[in-house]
Amino acid sequence: MQPTSSMKEEFLKKWQMGIQICGPSIDNTSVSERKKVIKLSADVAMASLRKGTTCWSRALIQKTATEDNSLVRQMLSGIKAETLINKTLPKKTLCHRKIVRRSKKILMRRNARSASEEAAAKAKKLVKRKTQGLRSVVPGGEFMNNDVLLIQETLDYIVSLQTQVNVMRSIVDATEAGIER
Repeated sequence: MQPTSSMKEEFLKKWQMGIQICGPSIDNTSVSERKKVIKLSADVAMASLRKGTTCWSRALIQKTATEDNSLVRQMLSGIKAETLINKTLPKKTLCHRKIVRRSKKILMRRNARSASEEAAAKAKKLVKRKTQGLRSVVPGGEFMNNDVLLIQETLDYIVSLQTQVNVMRSIVDATEAGIER
């Protein structure tokens, strides 16, 4: 799934708007501060493309709103910024300790496991570990308990990241072409 040209154009417009909003305040700042502003405005631009319809976009909006609330409000002006900034993400679900202990006891009672059951248990453990890794990478992933939803959100996030990279690459190429002349 490749990002469309309209996605790239929309991202570029939002990203430029974010940089222009912060422009006067970053003129006399360090490189690390400029980098932070560029990343912050890119994150908000990327999340605003989805208009808060995905968990990762809402998580990014809430994260960036804590860093620079005014920037987020200005960039999301047409998308009900207040609703998205204040929208709470679902709480993490925690397993009850009693259930976990009981499950462990049942598993310990099963002494005689066949080789196929052992392989299946190892595969489940591997999938669980990889899923946890995925949850830690995708914004808001720790709140997604459904693996299918996590994969859908991850795919959508990847497409948005591809859009961001393609636009930034185009800008670098255009800048380099302008310098060479």
